[in-house]
Amino acid sequence: MHIVLDARAYSWAGVGRYVRNLVWGLAQVDKKNTYLILLGKKDKQLFEESKVSLLQKNIEVRFVESSYYSWREQTIFWWQLRNIKADLWHFPNFNMPVLFNKPYVVTVHDTTRFIFPGQTSQSLAKQVIYEQVFKHAVERAQAVIFVSKATKDSLQDLLIKTPKLTKVIYEGLEDRLKSPAGAKEKNKVRQLIGGSNPYLLYVGVWMNHKNIPRLIEAFSKATLKNKDTKLVITGKAKKKYVDVGAVADKLGIKKDKIIFVGYVDDQLLPALYSEAEALLFPSLYEGFGLPAIEAAAMGTPVITSNVSSLPEIMGDAAVYVNPEDVEGIRRAIERVTTDSKYREALIEKGISRAKAFDWLQCARETMHMYESVAKKELK
Repeated sequence: MHIVLDARAYSWAGVGRYVRNLVWGLAQVDKKNTYLILLGKKDKQLFEESKVSLLQKNIEVRFVESSYYSWREQTIFWWQLRNIKADLWHFPNFNMPVLFNKPYVVTVHDTTRFIFPGQTSQSLAKQVIYEQVFKHAVERAQAVIFVSKATKDSLQDLLIKTPKLTKVIYEGLEDRLKSPAGAKEKNKVRQLIGGSNPYLLYVGVWMNHKNIPRLIEAFSKATLKNKDTKLVITGKAKKKYVDVGAVADKLGIKKDKIIFVGYVDDQLLPALYSEAEALLFPSLYEGFGLPAIEAAAMGTPVITSNVSSLPEIMGDAAVYVNPEDVEGIRRAIERVTTDSKYREALIEKGISRAKAFDWLQCARETMHMYESVAKKELK
């Protein structure tokens, strides 16, 4: 079977991490099918550094129009797809040309924008187009992969029909998160945050549904065992996203209490997790919530929300809070940082829970989905 995988999001965070690890996993577990990986030219160096192409002779790369959510995607990219012959296509995100009419599988990561519409653009027209492209991609697919049961269930509320062939296939952990962080990386993290003070950590973008204002407020109110404890926040400001600095200023938090480290290189992420006192991840909505299970894998206690996919992914390995309850988040912070027995139990449960998530398993299950679709098409 010849499979085309749309990897235009290869360099992204979020969906990009899924795409990179899926391509890597398929290169290792699938010895019989052939693959054409579609990339944007900007991703060439990153792909070559991954050495995926050296693993198998059955993987080919082609560079295509890489723009997302645009007329170019609906026209130029669609025209490029027309000239490719394949048995099956996989779109790892819902954005695809609406005129595309060949057999395909689509992965649905979340329904965030239906709940928090117009993060970067409040245009009603753009929101309607977004919803229609999403609906079209799901309803016309031969099969749909969901990254969590919570994401799958959320489509029922949106009255979007799914094909009979669907499967929940969990994301995984990269190899670098399966062993203790090295001393060299830990030293680099300490240089990054400017000292050896204990810190609480937030990892993610600054979008509305990440609930960062309540997270910061809870931190500001918490009575911490070590008064020098900082809050380290990854990511950067983006137009129409949450102005995290302004939130901190409004709450009257001292400048030196919150450390903004920007985008952290993947190589340093394990050490950043492992050096933290806890990960604060009280999102209002997550399709999967990868930072939570990543932090748990590195022996870091996780404080997260009791909504959407997070209880499904974390099981009994996290402290759950109502994400809209600042006092509840504050109490969780205080308990995790002061109750050593409770903390150690969380760490042990987190490390155990994280072992259930593996990118190679994700790749195997995805390959089996391709095969299931092929059998269905032959009937």
